[in-house]
Amino acid sequence: MTIPVFEEPTDFGDVKFAAALVLVTNACNLRCQHCFVYREETPNESRDKMSDGNMLYQLRRLRDKHDIRSMLFMGGEPMIKSALVFEAMQLFEQSAIVTNGTYGIPSLPGRLVTVSLDGPKELNDQIRGEGVFEKVKQAIYKHNLKDDTTVMLQMTVTKKNAGSMEQFVDEVEQWPVSGIAFTFYVPGKDEKSEFAWDDLMQRDDVISTLLQLKRRHPMIKSNAGALRMMFSDKALTATGAAGENCSLKRMLPLYVGEGGRFERTFCCYGNDVDCTRCGAYAVFNSAFKRDRGAGVHGA
Repeated sequence: MTIPVFEEPTDFGDVKFAAALVLVTNACNLRCQHCFVYREETPNESRDKMSDGNMLYQLRRLRDKHDIRSMLFMGGEPMIKSALVFEAMQLFEQSAIVTNGTYGIPSLPGRLVTVSLDGPKELNDQIRGEGVFEKVKQAIYKHNLKDDTTVMLQMTVTKKNAGSMEQFVDEVEQWPVSGIAFTFYVPGKDEKSEFAWDDLMQRDDVISTLLQLKRRHPMIKSNAGALRMMFSDKALTATGAAGENCSLKRMLPLYVGEGGRFERTFCCYGNDVDCTRCGAYAVFNSAFKRDRGAGVHGA
C-alpha cells in the first residue's frame, strides 16, 4: 500500500491566530457581479490545485502551530467541495460556512451556515443570476429546522441595492431561518462602480435606514453598535487608512495561490481593498466588541 506524502504548509511565522478562513475552492457555479474573489489582485487563477488530502493535512498542521480554534470555510462555492468541508470542519472547535445556497443547506448541528442573497428577488437575480433567489428559497424550506444548524441570510449592501433593504426584509423575514444579517460592500482601491460609494459620507444615510429597520424587525441580527461604528465619523477608528486598526488582521486568511500553496492575503477580502471605504460587518463588530471591552462605549 502506498502511503501518501503531503506537502508541509506555507510558513506564516510563529504568530497565534485564534481564527482563520480558508477558500477551499475558487470554483463557483455563479458569477456574482460584485464578488471580491475574482478581482485581479487576488489569488484566483488556481482551480483546486491542492488535493483534498493535502488540504486536510495542512489545515491540521496550521491549526496545531497557530492554535487556530475557529475556521470559516468560503469559496468560490465551498459546497462544491462539500465532503472536504464537512471533514475539515471537524478539525476545529468552531467552524462555519458561507454558501450561495444553490447546492442546498447543509445539516451542521451546532454550527453556522450563512447564505448569501443580495436583495429582493428581481434585484438579487440581476446580481447573482436568474432564478437564484427562488432556488435558495426552496433550499431554505427543505432544510430540517430541528437539526440545530444556525442558518442566517446575509445581504451585502451596495450602492446598487441599498434602496431595497426593506423590501428584502419583507420578502424573507418569514422564512424558516435564524435571522437576517447585513454587511456592506468592500471596494477595491480606486474602484468606481455601481456598487461602491465614492466616500463613507455617502453611505451614512443607508446605515441610518438599516438601524431604523433593525428597530422594527427583530429578525435583523446585525449588532446596532457595530453598525453605528460604520458611520463616516467613526469608521476609520475601526479600520485605519491602510488597515492598521483592523481587528481582523489578527485572523489568518488562506487562499490557494501559485503552485497550489496557501497564501496569506492582505485582507480577508483579498489584496486589492480600499480600507478607507471598508464595509465588512465583521471588521466593525470586532472593533465594537474590542472597544466595549476597553470601556470605550460604556456599559
